[in-house]
Amino acid sequence: MEVTMKKHSYLYLAGLALAMATSPWATVKANTEPVSPETGTSLEAVNAPIASSTDLSATPASEELNTGEQAVDAETQITSMIDDMSTRQKITQMLMPDFRKWQTEGSEAVSDLTVVNEEIAEAIDGYDFGGVILFAENVKETEQTLNLTQDMQAAAVGNKAQNGNIPLLIAIDQEGGIVYRLGSGTALPGNMALGATRDPELARQAGEIIGRELSALGVNVDFAPVLDTNNNPQNPVIGLRSFSSNPELVASLGIPLMQGIQAHNVAVAAKHFPGHGDTATDSHTGLPLVDKSMEELAALELAPFKAAMDGGVDMIMTAHIQYPQIEKDTYVSKKSGEEIHIPATLSDDILTGIVRNQYGYDGIIVTDAMGMDAISQNFGESEAAIMAIQAGVDIVLMPTVLRNKLDLAKIDAIIDDIEAAVAQGHITEGMLDDSVRRILRLKAKRGVLDFDLAARTAEAANQAVGSDLNRDLERQIAASAVTVVKNDDTILPFKLTAGDHVLLLGAYNNELPGLDLGMRRLQADGVIPADVTFETVRYNAESSSESLKESLDKASHIILVSEIGRESHLASDHWLTRVPTEVVDYANSQGKLVVVMSISKPYDVANYPAAKAIVAVYGNKGMDPTEALRPDNAFGPNIPAGVEVIFAGLPHKGSLPVDIPLIKDGLLSTDQVAYPIGFGLSYDEPAKGILAVLPEAAKIGQEFPVTLELGDLKGIEKGTYQIRLHFDPALVDGVLSEGIKLEGNTFVVEKEAGDLSSIALSLKAKTSGSVAPILFVELVDQLGRIFSLGQAAYQGLTVLVTSDSKVVTTTPIDKDVKDQTAESNKDSNKDEVSTESTVSAEEESKKMETTTTQPVLPNTGDSQNISFLLLGLTGLASLAALKKKRS
Repeated sequence: MEVTMKKHSYLYLAGLALAMATSPWATVKANTEPVSPETGTSLEAVNAPIASSTDLSATPASEELNTGEQAVDAETQITSMIDDMSTRQKITQMLMPDFRKWQTEGSEAVSDLTVVNEEIAEAIDGYDFGGVILFAENVKETEQTLNLTQDMQAAAVGNKAQNGNIPLLIAIDQEGGIVYRLGSGTALPGNMALGATRDPELARQAGEIIGRELSALGVNVDFAPVLDTNNNPQNPVIGLRSFSSNPELVASLGIPLMQGIQAHNVAVAAKHFPGHGDTATDSHTGLPLVDKSMEELAALELAPFKAAMDGGVDMIMTAHIQYPQIEKDTYVSKKSGEEIHIPATLSDDILTGIVRNQYGYDGIIVTDAMGMDAISQNFGESEAAIMAIQAGVDIVLMPTVLRNKLDLAKIDAIIDDIEAAVAQGHITEGMLDDSVRRILRLKAKRGVLDFDLAARTAEAANQAVGSDLNRDLERQIAASAVTVVKNDDTILPFKLTAGDHVLLLGAYNNELPGLDLGMRRLQADGVIPADVTFETVRYNAESSSESLKESLDKASHIILVSEIGRESHLASDHWLTRVPTEVVDYANSQGKLVVVMSISKPYDVANYPAAKAIVAVYGNKGMDPTEALRPDNAFGPNIPAGVEVIFAGLPHKGSLPVDIPLIKDGLLSTDQVAYPIGFGLSYDEPAKGILAVLPEAAKIGQEFPVTLELGDLKGIEKGTYQIRLHFDPALVDGVLSEGIKLEGNTFVVEKEAGDLSSIALSLKAKTSGSVAPILFVELVDQLGRIFSLGQAAYQGLTVLVTSDSKVVTTTPIDKDVKDQTAESNKDSNKDEVSTESTVSAEEESKKMETTTTQPVLPNTGDSQNISFLLLGLTGLASLAALKKKRS
């Protein structure tokens, strides 16, 4: 078929890109504060330090720009470009095919496309597509990927066909976690792992890693982040790809991740609007339905997307899902002949009604892949593309399958049919113009129009992709996310001694190398003795505790992987549940220490009631078993991080990002929760039962008492333990007393398990002012494991030391003493403490409630223990006011 298109000057486009890059509307919009559609209140966690975001929706209609010698009206330039385009070229700018695999003419094999051959170059040049999407089959190695994108762009701008030379949007699904494409890049632990950290800064850093690597490779669009709120435990396709079942947590992490990617001039797409989290059907293989009202959607699913739109997201990706309460129009499925509701991807009520009109979003709307069964099985290819454009879509993603030159006839047919729809008035020319305008705006905004082959080098790409910096951050994030769900008898962290043997059991071969890497890292870092031995063993459907008995009997410690993919795997007779259950029971009967490590969706943590210790790591990706301590290729970081945390080789702070239902007879309960969202244990639980008590005031040169009151020292039920109090020798001296050891600036007290009698110590003040004499307190158990809340927990626990003979309590002090106090605080970099007014413990408690991000732990029902827990959770010593004594 002969195609005639008008051509454009690439130099003209490059000049336009330069103009737009310096435009006031091309600058970033800082301090964007997403708002919940339901409450109208700020999503506070988004206010953490994050990169600024670009707001395409705030783009003025036109701006006069100074590009050196002449002023350029950017919007007028875009209008001129559009006016010069044929209808057909506008249509092809709105298409984004894939070339995942290709069969060259005369070849019998279909191979992964890793280089731009002549046929691909001709297709890209001849059709003037708006963009292409890459998959793992395309991006295996760093230099190979850079060459691929460079050659694709060269084909697009080369203009051999004399029908247009606009550079491409080159897109990819680099979400992190279980969905990553770059073979040599940094995989990252994934969104649900980030949800477990509850840390917007770590989310931003994860986004920076993604953006840095994609930009270096010439990929300018990332179809991420996933902003689906995964509130359905049986969701087969989102799961670990979601940050949380809480929409505010999704937004508070999704926006920083988005902005981290954008910081490297890579465009992003929030997906899958209006939300794919509350489905039990995978749209790749079926057509899901969400029967919710607009009010229900606004309260949950829509909230993160609205926050992203307000925060400057470049694109919104649609969901192939029916929402019958929103889009009531129906269509007769070509597969079944039955009536179905028009899915969101093809719905004008959803895309134009909600996205454009209600939310006022003027960025790009892109479809999810049109080849997914939800669309391809129910609609014709041309039909679906036309309906999508009519609904308000700007880019039709993967409108057909292209695997050889003959398949290009299918693209021709789709273009012809869309062009006919325009001619017949079913699609207006203005609709095409609006979409192409948005596409060109984005290309200018992200520097795509200013494409320069020399701008990227293999050397720079090799330095950026999979760098040591990226891998170190990946390891930190993965470890931070690890969530300790159960730790009866405080058996974690594991403490090994010479001669111990660790057995690591995995359900699939891909899990074993990650388990092995974790152990090798621990030995290399000196966390576990070099003479400790370990082995990795796979269990399968034929395994049992009897068949594994030889390995189990040799082990002193066991790490047991649980990987549950769907609810049916939770049945007691399914091998993925049966084998771990048998191993736990056998290990308990033999007195061996065993921890269950959940590596997929964390709902299985409620499936092992007999296990004393359970952790969740939120990622099941494997790795090449031949990799070194610092792998060269992308790998799943979650499993090795879980192993390292089990031995306290890396710090963790994870809390559950979703509710965990009770499991009854192998089924997930729909109304009872085993572990609530936000639940997670630290390794310092025993130290939370230690309360330090100081007097309000003391005098220089005289002793004053320090009391350690002991409450619930969780897990310290047998043997002996030590309490160690480290004091600041610059401020106080320790006073030796009977039964107390004094080692340098450390009091050491030996205790028998069960002895919770208070400990009386004495210090002597050396300097006046408001001083914090305690550095930190440690509990050391019989295994030599150290539990401590760290120095931050004691920085605010102060004594007012005076030089006169009277002890000052809460009465005003004279100016000289006040000035002396202020100077002392200034010298020690501490906040000034005034004795003229006292903040009540209740007021301080309220302050802590507004600042803490720690998970809510179970209430013990005892007010004394609650104060211990609060002290440990917040690290603020103001609660000591509850226990302060008058001197």
